[in-house]
Amino acid sequence: MTDLITQRGIQPTRRAVVAELQSDTHGAIVTGAGGAAAGETVIGTITFPAGGPWKIWGVHGAMVAVTPTAAEVVAGHMRLNAVSGDIIPNPAPSRFPLSAVSSQLGATLPATQHPLKIWPVDYEAPGKGVLQLIVNQAVGNTVAPQCLLGVLFGKTIPSFKPFRFIDTVRAQVAAAVDTAIGTITLAEKATRIIAVGGILCQDNVITTVEDLIGFFRLSSDDVRMPPAQFPFSAVYGGGLGALILNTGAQVPVMIPVDIPVPGGGRIDCFALLNTLVTNAAEIQIYIAYE
Repeated sequence: MTDLITQRGIQPTRRAVVAELQSDTHGAIVTGAGGAAAGETVIGTITFPAGGPWKIWGVHGAMVAVTPTAAEVVAGHMRLNAVSGDIIPNPAPSRFPLSAVSSQLGATLPATQHPLKIWPVDYEAPGKGVLQLIVNQAVGNTVAPQCLLGVLFGKTIPSFKPFRFIDTVRAQVAAAVDTAIGTITLAEKATRIIAVGGILCQDNVITTVEDLIGFFRLSSDDVRMPPAQFPFSAVYGGGLGALILNTGAQVPVMIPVDIPVPGGGRIDCFALLNTLVTNAAEIQIYIAYE
């Protein structure tokens, strides 16, 4: 095909390049409410794309209080359950810890930060295999918490590399709908995206009993990327009262990826919150490449 194009004196378009470029790193996330009672709640299922087998190399999860209640701990774990298709090895048991928030007392309770923790794993999933993601709450909660669970996968396990170039887009978002944050145009010398990361934090006044949790995703006309859903560096449980305090600064987490790109390619960045917030949240998405 390349020879034929050259012979006819036609310049190959970027679209012709797109057909040859496929991301080697993917992320899939499920979100939703946990339960009011202690025990298990299925948050959602992930269906792996065709073209497996896929190497699952990371698992992450967060469970945050919507309405913090005095003398009530928010704690538990997440687990994986293979619904169809063979996951090798079968992930049973696969109980991964979630960050816990100790019980508190008073009329004003802080908005608690939950830093991202990615658990390294080594599973193999077939194309179209289905995986359930489940939370298990240690105790009942007066108001069901909000949850975000996900897996990172691809054909290979990416490794950390030194950054050569890094760029960002930002926006402020209040609605709980898939929202465009911006487009990053890569340098003409770009060959591969090696890490991605996102910051989510509250701007303006914190509103009582509003959690701040969600994820970001990437898309492009220049490389096949879906699914490309990734967790923010931290998420937050809701606060309670008139003078809500917030926890300290979050540490940015860059997730290693392996995504070949054409020079000058454009990456579209989006974000989705679990629940809307009264005052907009600050969202920043970073892409490192070589």
